[in-house]
Amino acid sequence: MNRPLITLICALTLGAALPAFAGPDWQAIEQARKAKQTTQMVRHGDAMPAKADGTMKCPQDALVLPLDHGPRAQSTPYLNEKRKAQFEAEQKACKEAAGKGAVQ
Repeated sequence: MNRPLITLICALTLGAALPAFAGPDWQAIEQARKAKQTTQMVRHGDAMPAKADGTMKCPQDALVLPLDHGPRAQSTPYLNEKRKAQFEAEQKACKEAAGKGAVQ
């Protein structure tokens, strides 16, 4: 009675621990890396990907700024002002480029 029970417990433990010994899912890692790279490119203005119909895709309308006050401030008011100005310039440039693309 004792021996089959121990064998069953060992088999279940090994079966539960087996996925921990499996290798990494390289395909999922590569997809996540490409998605992150695309997100960073769009966020930082390195590239504005075009839509399927050839028009430009501008970044979102809402700007999210890090906290610039308090005991755990992540930024400064000066840096946030620079971010706002850069974001407005990117929005303006993108809208102008989209407008020129529609005219041509």
